Amino acid sequence: MSPMGPRLTRRGFLALPFLSLMLPRLSLVRPVRALGETVERTVRAYDLNVGVLFNLLTYSVTGSVTVEVDRATGSYRVTVSGAGPGVVARSESAGIIRDGRFMPTSTRSSHTVRGRENWLKLTYDYDRGAVRYQVVSHTFLLGRRWGVDDVLRLPPGQHVDDLISAALNFANGSLDVDHDGAFRMTLVRRARSAHEKPDEVSPSGYHAEFATVRFHAAPDPTGRLTALVDLTGFSSWARPASPAHVVFGSDRYLESATSSLILGTTFTLHLAPPS
Repeated sequence: MSPMGPRLTRRGFLALPFLSLMLPRLSLVRPVRALGETVERTVRAYDLNVGVLFNLLTYSVTGSVTVEVDRATGSYRVTVSGAGPGVVARSESAGIIRDGRFMPTSTRSSHTVRGRENWLKLTYDYDRGAVRYQVVSHTFLLGRRWGVDDVLRLPPGQHVDDLISAALNFANGSLDVDHDGAFRMTLVRRARSAHEKPDEVSPSGYHAEFATVRFHAAPDPTGRLTALVDLTGFSSWARPASPAHVVFGSDRYLESATSSLILGTTFTLHLAPPS
């Protein structure tokens, strides 16, 4: 590690990808304030705490989630920003609403930890039936740089989300559901080996691919919904036997998420009520 301190990355510092993965996509709340006549705007605060190597290293991030939905024009935008000691993170997703379904058009996510920037860009072109996936990041231990710049054809007749649109569709009752009652979302990710190690970088580079995530959500005695979400398809730090434990309110929006990862890594995410 650098003498300046650890440089956690988009692959290594799972909390920030998870924040990008779950928080903006699963923390949208019903509108509490209207801007003009059509734009519904909501703001929520969050705090995230991460422990690495059995809390030998700890990190905290606090920030806000801003959601704007304009149903008159059929568009939406979600912005997440946060900061902590040595950490700055920001994510923004925009999209359209068609036939009652939220469809992403662009996602931009970046975070800087100890001066090293990592970023992700997704661009959906429905006229051409394609999605472009771009990433630049670094591994945790050795700081090895890796990247992806690839284009996939959108499968005809199949819904492809980013996780913001998936959460909006989940809350809206329009997320795909399988015959066994499991919710299903198809996303774009970096293709990787099932046995990839956290600090491993492929000398031949990477490609993008589609991945499907399924989860069941069941009510608990308090009326909340709980779900176990397997993150192994998106991070080499995730453990198949330890999926993330996610709690949604009775309104189907995220309240908390916790997970236990490899190398004694844990994270806990909490969201405050809307302001």
